Amino acid sequence: MATFPPQTKYIIGNEACERFCFYGMKAILMVYMTDILLMKENSAQEILHLFNAVIYILPLAGAWLADRFLGRYKTIFFISIFYCLGNAVLATSDLAADIESKKMILLAGLCIIAIGTGGIKPCVSAFVGDQARGYDSQTMTRLYSAFYWSINFGSFFSMIMIPFVRDNWGYGIAFAIPGIFMAISTIIFRLGHKTYNHKEPMDPHFFAIIRCRLFRGAKIACEQFGGSQVAKATNTVIKIAAFIVIAPVIIALGACAYNGAANLATLMDGSEKQIKLCGLFAATLYTIAIATAGLKLAATLKLRNFLGALGNMLFSPKVVTAQLYSAEERRDARNMVRIIITFALVIPFWSLFDQTASSWITQGENMKAIECNFYGLKLDFGAEKMQGLNPLLVMVLIPLLTIKVYPYVKQLGKPMVRMGIGMVLAGIAFGLVCLLQIFIDNGAELSILWQAFPYIVLTLAEILVSTTGLEYAYTAAGEKLKSTVSSFWTLTVALGNVLVICITSVIEGASVTAFSLYGVMSICVGLLFMYVTSRPCMKPER
Repeated sequence: MATFPPQTKYIIGNEACERFCFYGMKAILMVYMTDILLMKENSAQEILHLFNAVIYILPLAGAWLADRFLGRYKTIFFISIFYCLGNAVLATSDLAADIESKKMILLAGLCIIAIGTGGIKPCVSAFVGDQARGYDSQTMTRLYSAFYWSINFGSFFSMIMIPFVRDNWGYGIAFAIPGIFMAISTIIFRLGHKTYNHKEPMDPHFFAIIRCRLFRGAKIACEQFGGSQVAKATNTVIKIAAFIVIAPVIIALGACAYNGAANLATLMDGSEKQIKLCGLFAATLYTIAIATAGLKLAATLKLRNFLGALGNMLFSPKVVTAQLYSAEERRDARNMVRIIITFALVIPFWSLFDQTASSWITQGENMKAIECNFYGLKLDFGAEKMQGLNPLLVMVLIPLLTIKVYPYVKQLGKPMVRMGIGMVLAGIAFGLVCLLQIFIDNGAELSILWQAFPYIVLTLAEILVSTTGLEYAYTAAGEKLKSTVSSFWTLTVALGNVLVICITSVIEGASVTAFSLYGVMSICVGLLFMYVTSRPCMKPER
């Protein structure tokens, strides 16, 4: 920490406690849904991955709020308070008398937590980079490694401690402790508010203008802030209102596309799998059409953001685009395309990694746990606590790779090479899990410790992909888009979890077929990633 900006200790401490909260709650969530709420394994897995997907979609909103209106510090602080509320709701779910009430309270708590952790996620990672402005690139790399180390420091102890608390004192206390740590996290972050480097948002006076416009009238607002600023803020409110109205309609139409294709397959006497595949194919085509139409609309409206610039670059002559947008705006749009292509290829990796909390636990429940008693307290090392091996390995391997490997292995000094190798390793990890599943299906009684081998390989893959991706998301983005690009990185996690939901709807989650499919997919995409990102056209413009 001595070589880092002094204020980063508050952010790193905040992140360690927040991750303790999140991963502690998540460590017991799958078994709570199957054992207490009596859900089917596939249904519980789909809910868990949907929860993950929502968490990693909401950073788009958090980043937009931070970059445009509040700034990163205020966004993190205020949403953290909301996050604490979600944990308080979740902690009461086990107190309900019947299963249906437990489910409703659980889902309400998960929704609030998703908004909290999703909203702050891109802001925290970008806020770390803000503190290192003026430092060299090696300091930036070490800082992001330390930041990621703190994430795993918090998650390791939560994955060991929270299942232990649950086994001895029940789910109510086990869900309450993460909420306490989230409150501590918010306090730690607040302690450093006078020392942080702050990046001003693009519209810092937006809320003040809207308050003045609503309660004191347009005339006074224009006198105080200027007519152009009032008009700009009013137009923003209209766009937000339009989005709130249009977004549900777009989602509903997507559901209609899915159901229509599924119903057509049903009329043609298709099997259950064929019906779901037809629905997913229709939904995919619909998403592509909506994205294309959105870019076309952004070009037509000449929006003053990267979507407008990108839309015009795709649908308008170069001369027109050059007249509408500056060289910097066009460069940012081109960089964004490169970043999006890079991030899109990372999606399959997350569909593998996040299954350590779902299908790997399902597999581990069919393996022999290590059990003992310590002065009357029940101690066991089973599928849930096995998740703690991942952050423990991260804490050991990050310093080792950063200090002893990266400086001496030239190829690993290239971020895109590291990420590609990580994806291939993730595929190999699933190959090992697939092998374990074959033995289990054939009646072998395996110790839970056998899962350590795929955990080691997957953890190495995670370090190569995730720490590098966080750094790349910050350094490759334009000055005005740091939080936005960080939110795009988290969106890859959301889409990875959506991919799991889609595959699980067709193939059983914890099966030889599923594990082998994921493994082959990750290896192929990893090789494709290394090829694509090695092309000269993929290098970001500075």
